[in-house]
Amino acid sequence: MVSAISGSSQATQYSSSSSSSNAAQEAALEKQIQDLEDQAKAIKDQVQATQVQQDIAVAQAKLDALKAADKAAKADQGQSTPSAAALRQAEFDGEKTTPSNEFWM
Repeated sequence: MVSAISGSSQATQYSSSSSSSNAAQEAALEKQIQDLEDQAKAIKDQVQATQVQQDIAVAQAKLDALKAADKAAKADQGQSTPSAAALRQAEFDGEKTTPSNEFWM
């Protein structure tokens, strides 16, 4: 009978050390999973940041192109026709504003 009690005690001791070991392994695996999830999120954030930076570069290039086109259009307009303010001033001064006004009667 003593051996039966002794065997039962050993089984309980093995069971508790086994569950303790399992708990440690579970905690280690949970930490590993969390670390990997954090790493995956960081990688995803980096990819998204790279995509956003590319979108910013594309938008900046479009903006620069529009500004250049606008500047070129203003330069062409400034060379080909006088500004509206200059035309009003010329009319006020009684000057000819366009070559076509010579035909006015």
